[in-house]
Amino acid sequence: MRRASFALCLALGLAALPGCSKKEAPLDDLSRLETYSFSAASPLESRVAVVPARLLAYFSQSDGKTDYAAYGPSSADRALVMEYLRLLPGVYEKVFTERCIGIYFISNFQGNGVTSWVAGPAGKVYFYIILNPASFKATLSETLTARERSCFIPAKGWSVSVDAGKKYKGMLYSIFHEGTHGLDYSMGVTPYADEGMPELYRPHSPASGKFFFESWESYSKPVKAADFTGRDMATFYGFGGGPKLPVSQAPDVYKGLAGSGFVSLYGARSWAEDVAELATFHYVTGKLGQPYVITLSGPAGKSYFRPMQSKAGKRGGEAAVFLEHL
Repeated sequence: MRRASFALCLALGLAALPGCSKKEAPLDDLSRLETYSFSAASPLESRVAVVPARLLAYFSQSDGKTDYAAYGPSSADRALVMEYLRLLPGVYEKVFTERCIGIYFISNFQGNGVTSWVAGPAGKVYFYIILNPASFKATLSETLTARERSCFIPAKGWSVSVDAGKKYKGMLYSIFHEGTHGLDYSMGVTPYADEGMPELYRPHSPASGKFFFESWESYSKPVKAADFTGRDMATFYGFGGGPKLPVSQAPDVYKGLAGSGFVSLYGARSWAEDVAELATFHYVTGKLGQPYVITLSGPAGKSYFRPMQSKAGKRGGEAAVFLEHL
């Protein structure tokens, strides 16, 4: 998930329109590198740390949550984060070492995680990640099932679940997904990773070339051939006033997803989420050999959807190529 910088634009007075720039409005302190105690020479493990008080206060206010609390990662937590990060191609750890300010945790966080950009000198972009520590305990399948179910209004006799195996914890998804957002922010993978990002910090030429324009007309509007019924109503974790989709509509929604080229409903929200999801499930299924099967149970029985065996699988492989050559 990447929402913090756009929320900062709204909450802190930045121009929240594409094209806003440093000339039009100054960056707030939380969007400036000098606000943080950052050193690229520091061990990456040391940046898996307690969330700064100012960030905790910001997210509590932004999400309207009074129960958010700082979570201090244990040595085992830090080790697991680094283990999962190192399951990704080496470019991830390289970029994290050079550009990641910190990996922080907030208890009771709404969702699995969020990545936010921070502006540095010479137009360079850095980032920090906020994660929900609950995914240290839940399995990958449980974490993805909870995400998927949050999209639908429940009804008796209906159920949605995701099988991604039992070998890994849900933190794997958080690291893979949010880590890809970090690469996107700092290395300019998509045309721009956030609608609230000033022009100065957007890539002159995205590393993905024209890849995303094959599926997207603009940041969050897919081309007609990739759109499907219910896509624009999909919300997650209670954000956006959701859930809005009755689970009885899930059969049509997943059939539409299967032909869209998107690997998940979450990835169909924008090209920023698209790249994060494509990379995540490419490595989960391809490198790690785990399943990715969505099971829909209803009055007529069960239906199974395997997104990586559709067009999305090919797109995931193509996305991995440009990510690994950053």
